[in-house]
Amino acid sequence: MLLKISQKGYIVLLALIFLMGCASDGEKKSTTDDGESIEAVEQEVNEFYSQNITYKLPSPVELYIFLEDNGATYQKELINSPENKARYYTVQSKTLNFGIYVSDLAYSTVFGQHQETFSYFKTTRELADELGYAEGFDKALVQRVENNQYNLDSLYQISNDAYWDACNYLEDQDRRDALALIYTGGWLESVYLAIKSVSEFDPENPIVIRIAEQQILLDNLIGTIYSLEPDLQPKDILDKLLDLQMTFDQLYDNTDVVITKEQFEEISNAIISLRNEIVS
Repeated sequence: MLLKISQKGYIVLLALIFLMGCASDGEKKSTTDDGESIEAVEQEVNEFYSQNITYKLPSPVELYIFLEDNGATYQKELINSPENKARYYTVQSKTLNFGIYVSDLAYSTVFGQHQETFSYFKTTRELADELGYAEGFDKALVQRVENNQYNLDSLYQISNDAYWDACNYLEDQDRRDALALIYTGGWLESVYLAIKSVSEFDPENPIVIRIAEQQILLDNLIGTIYSLEPDLQPKDILDKLLDLQMTFDQLYDNTDVVITKEQFEEISNAIISLRNEIVS
């Protein structure tokens, strides 16, 4: 089920982004043109999303199935190596990369990479253990993976079950802050891999068009973070996603094509930069 944002909520969010961007170099604008304080607008956005948001974002597997259906090939060198797990020390970096590794697990499963599927399942389970939300990654499920490591259909179902079991567990535990970071990592990785699957820009390429359509999920992802209590919002990640959103918003100016080559390159560079920053 996709997270849904009403038109009112989206307009309020855009207004906040615009007002933040209109601050002068030396000082932040403190009021709107109607005399309402920026702090009041921020509070309104937070209150709106906390009351009017519906989870969940789709699993990254949906985009990977689309990529395979449209001729993309598996590129092992692009995904985040399990060896990098030792780099992540903070809860935020571990949680973001848990989302990325889960996305890599889905990617490997969809493209029938049995060895990588088992490796990434092991990595995600280890991270889930470290973070204290290993629901969905218990020993019984590990045994299911071992018993079905050459059965693609079963691996897909097992991986999908593990992902949603972990997400449902976090939601039941009121850990929506962790969910927001997992969604962020998973979404970034899937769009990153989609971008890397495009060898030459063509505005009619279904994969290029699907990348442009990620603007909607990005808006939903930002809404997910705004739905959190202010002290739980990852401000650094939110700021970067808002910057990315402004890049995507250039697509509204298009009339003849969904996305231009220049816009595709700018969005691609922004996605790749943010993704690489998180995994480094």
